[in-house]
Amino acid sequence: MSRRETSAEIDDAAAQWAMRFDEAGPGEAEQTEFEQWLECDIRRVGAFARAQAVLVHVRRARALGAGFEPSSFESVPSEAVAPDSLEAPAAPFLTRRRMLMGGAAVAATGAFAVLLPTQRAAAVVYETGRGEVRLVPLSDGSTVTLNTDSRIAVTIDDTHRHVQLVHGEALFKVATAKRPAFTVETGEMSVRAQSATFAVCRLKAGAPEVKVCDGNVDVAKSSFLGRNTRHLGANMRAVIKPDGVMIDGKVAAGTLERELAWQEGMLSFEDTPLSQAVAQFARYSDRHIRIADPAVAAETVTGLYAANNPEGFAQAVALGLNLHMQKTAGNIILTR
Repeated sequence: MSRRETSAEIDDAAAQWAMRFDEAGPGEAEQTEFEQWLECDIRRVGAFARAQAVLVHVRRARALGAGFEPSSFESVPSEAVAPDSLEAPAAPFLTRRRMLMGGAAVAATGAFAVLLPTQRAAAVVYETGRGEVRLVPLSDGSTVTLNTDSRIAVTIDDTHRHVQLVHGEALFKVATAKRPAFTVETGEMSVRAQSATFAVCRLKAGAPEVKVCDGNVDVAKSSFLGRNTRHLGANMRAVIKPDGVMIDGKVAAGTLERELAWQEGMLSFEDTPLSQAVAQFARYSDRHIRIADPAVAAETVTGLYAANNPEGFAQAVALGLNLHMQKTAGNIILTR
């Protein structure tokens, strides 16, 4: 009779599998081997899920630096000092395997602790308020343009170029450098590039999305069975839908240009339903446009408008669609 594996042995193997899938997408033979490993003991399914969850948290914490404290993350001003001028305190060396195993053991008891790596520059947080668009130069020569109501945490040093998009939207122009790949993470999505221009968006009510303007990027989604990776070129996009499925496809150059007009403080529409246009304006101003009639909301609009001027947009729409505009203290109401 074969010996029954201990939970510690299963956790050890699960951590190794999680690391192998994190470093590169599994080949066909490796995927088969992994599935056979899972089928041999029901406990392995939970162990692998725990290891992957720990790895995600370790990766995020590692990006925020050895000196990261949640309270300071909330309060660091957008004018914070550049990443290269910050020094992280020394910490005992921990291999990634030990971090995974330690985290998995704690997670199994219902508690959770993230062990941080050594000698990593602390993350610098940049953010924008509602209606604000901001260009941020980075120490490696790359730039980030933040859209309205967005927040990122940036870590750049000799061994890492990493951005955590906490929420909102950002356009990245990655400079070619003799450094590791530039990585942007948000939710389940990870985007990696050496030299490219791309936008990443994760709104509070939306799915993570990446749009590539030029160059090439690799987009990965962490899943229960490993990492699903797609290679995207110019004029392509990828979205992780609410059901967890990642889809990608081509985008017309004109469409991409319109969708990124926000970097110039503008919103561009072409035969766009009025309801969608109104939702876009709501991201940039506390003064909202209200439409009660579904027939009016379904009307389409075309044009280029200042993102921070919902009243001017409403006036133009009312004139073009023969609507009535009523202004209240906090809203603009359009009716037939």
